[in-house]
Amino acid sequence: MLPDESPRSRRSAFFGKYLYPSLLKQDPRYYPSSSGSFLGRATYAASRIFITRNDSGKRILNTSYFLGVLTSVAVATAYRPYWARSTSATFRTFGSTIGSDAGINLFHEFGPGIRQMVKGHAPKFVSRIGERITNDQTPREVVSTPAR
Repeated sequence: MLPDESPRSRRSAFFGKYLYPSLLKQDPRYYPSSSGSFLGRATYAASRIFITRNDSGKRILNTSYFLGVLTSVAVATAYRPYWARSTSATFRTFGSTIGSDAGINLFHEFGPGIRQMVKGHAPKFVSRIGERITNDQTPREVVSTPAR
């Protein structure tokens, strides 16, 4: 398990990316938009929460995603003590997960362009540091000096 990875995110990944998509024959991957406008790309990115493609490429309701999120939230709720469980908290977590995933889709859509724009406007010394880091990945030969 990665340091920033929670058991809930691992459950959600298992149910939402592997189990339900294979059972329902849906493709959970995110494909970038082919639209040129900002609003078109943003709308497309947010809509991928609700719409996905099946194995034949037809657009359908993203039921595997909703079932995966709902299952992971229900399992997380089951771990809480009975006095701390509530239906409203479960659906609040469900809604916030959907909202954050829509935001992540926006990042997937616009992230490469933002990275390219920032990379082109970085000061030269930052670019040189980045080049050194990527070029110096091989270990250097160690020159030993005799002890005195």
